[in-house]
Amino acid sequence: MTMRTGTDMSGETRPQDGQQLHRAQAALAGGGGPLHELDYDDLALSAQGMRMVRRAAMDVLRRFSAVDENEVTLARALALFLDHVFWEEKSGGLLLCADFPDQSFCLPIPRDCWSMKPRIGRAQ
Repeated sequence: MTMRTGTDMSGETRPQDGQQLHRAQAALAGGGGPLHELDYDDLALSAQGMRMVRRAAMDVLRRFSAVDENEVTLARALALFLDHVFWEEKSGGLLLCADFPDQSFCLPIPRDCWSMKPRIGRAQ
């Protein structure tokens, strides 16, 4: 899991050119390929990907309070990491990010643990 401590309460940093970037984009700039923000509704995680999300959610929640494993359902774990979802162009992996006031937690998901959901109907 990648952790980036932020400096602004909105979850965004302000680069010199005035563009808005999420903390993950600012933290990882230059380290890999470009990051593209995706809509989580378009994604499907494999069983392995969901296990990764649940383990990471437990780790994050334990930083803030005692939490029982039974309290963290898959749905709750996934909801925690859907503040921002990025596709990393170079690796093909995802970054699922959970934003808190002073920091973000971004979980890398390998490219073989996710896919795009098929679209039903015509694209407009």
